[in-house]
Amino acid sequence: MPQLPPTEPATHTDQPTRWDRWMRPLYWMAGARWETLRHCPPSERERIAVLGSTVLIPTVMSFLGMIFYAKSRFANPPWMSVMAIALAWSFVIMNTDRILLATYRPFQPWWRRCMQVLFRFALSAVVSVAISFPFCLDQYRPAITYRLQTELQGKLNTLREEEAGKRAELAAELQKIRDDEAASRKQLVASYTSQHDGLLGQLPALETAILNPEEYADKRTEDERRRAGEPDFVAPASGETRNVLASIEAQKETLAKTKTKLEDRQDLHNRLVEAIARESNGQPNEFYPEPKKSGSGPRTKDMMARDKAVNAELRRLDSALTLQQEGLLTGDKQLATARLADRNAYLDALVGKRDGFIEEGREKERVRKERLAKLQADITAVETAHPLQLTRLADQTAALETTHASNTKRHEERYLPHIQRIERKMTGVLDPMEETIGLYRVIFVPAPDADQAEKAEQPQKWLAGLFQFLVIFGTLFVLDLVPIMTKIFSRAGPYDVLVEHPEFIANANLRVFRSEYGKHADAWGVTGMASQPSGPDLVKGNPRNLAPESKS
Repeated sequence: MPQLPPTEPATHTDQPTRWDRWMRPLYWMAGARWETLRHCPPSERERIAVLGSTVLIPTVMSFLGMIFYAKSRFANPPWMSVMAIALAWSFVIMNTDRILLATYRPFQPWWRRCMQVLFRFALSAVVSVAISFPFCLDQYRPAITYRLQTELQGKLNTLREEEAGKRAELAAELQKIRDDEAASRKQLVASYTSQHDGLLGQLPALETAILNPEEYADKRTEDERRRAGEPDFVAPASGETRNVLASIEAQKETLAKTKTKLEDRQDLHNRLVEAIARESNGQPNEFYPEPKKSGSGPRTKDMMARDKAVNAELRRLDSALTLQQEGLLTGDKQLATARLADRNAYLDALVGKRDGFIEEGREKERVRKERLAKLQADITAVETAHPLQLTRLADQTAALETTHASNTKRHEERYLPHIQRIERKMTGVLDPMEETIGLYRVIFVPAPDADQAEKAEQPQKWLAGLFQFLVIFGTLFVLDLVPIMTKIFSRAGPYDVLVEHPEFIANANLRVFRSEYGKHADAWGVTGMASQPSGPDLVKGNPRNLAPESKS
């Protein structure tokens, strides 16, 4: 198995000086071990110290950046917490850079070196964005605060107007409830007063109108006698009187018919006389409208004969009318006689009607007592129902007011917390999310009150914001990459050779082992490889395992 020639140990090794003791922290930050570094010349030690010092740059920047980030991202954080977070973060960055410097090998494959560099680039980008973004927020904070406060003021005004409108509606509803309650109470009181006074007004008349049946009967009898003595009094008709009345009515009907018939015949007689005169003069008439010569002719004689018959009937009807009138006068006399008899009979019957008047008086008294009891019951019912109606009205109003109070509370729970939150937000500190949203609106969204010129300039604002962000981001990004870039651009020194030497040997042995394993696998399996000189020789020949020589 081929072996690399052993490395010759250094013939002269410098002892650590006082400067080396001061540089030990820088050596450590560069990822170098003093046991290996002491075999290197002073120039190599200085190079390693410079590499270690570059780790301080991102460490200090991460410490200061985390202090700024914590103070700007959290509301009034304690200084002890801020310092602890900053120290922890700076230690993470410092240790990351130290690991990258210690593991970066100039002689290792290029893809491994690219992976390390890309990892540090990504970490630098993340850290730079995390620190530069709060810087941008801090630069734009006045504009963000003004923009958000303007928008919040608009929302607050809208909410206040809406809340005031709803509160006015609730106040109007409450006033309507109270007005309706007052109107209903007034109506109930007015209705109760009217009904109660009306019932009380009927009470004295019923209480004082006590009726004695005997006195009532005597009074009714006397009233009936007095009424019977009046000229226009008509006593109840008896059967004979009703017969006379019926006869008189029949005579009146017959007399009316006779008068009607007599008037018709008299009218016919007048028409015939006129027609005869016109016929004699040769003029048309009602009965013969055809004209003819004047003089008496057959038509004239015919009308004269008809007029003669009409005259005879007129005389007969006139005689019958006279007889009927005389009969009507006779009937009137009979009616007067019958009326007188009825009046006398009515007066004679008053004595027998006294018992009926007594019974009528008793009935009236009973009705009076019933009406009085009913009236008193109605008064009691009205007096009892009125307080109940008022109580029911009060309960209904209380229920409506309770509902209104619930609506008012719901209204306050809906609007007041939101309004108070916006007011506190306007006077307080914005949270990071709100500041981020505000930064986006300031850069990309025109203000609500922006004019056309400001809207036209809006696309240019994001370029200005991007420039400011890139200035801070680029500075932090470059400073974070100082250690790894210094390591990349620096030459490979003796320290790198000492560190890489065992790895070169191990890789070479591994390649040879892989190529020879198929040939000697059986023999190696029997004898083992403990006696192979390559392993021990390599370990013993490495300069790191040589004891330091003291200067003579």
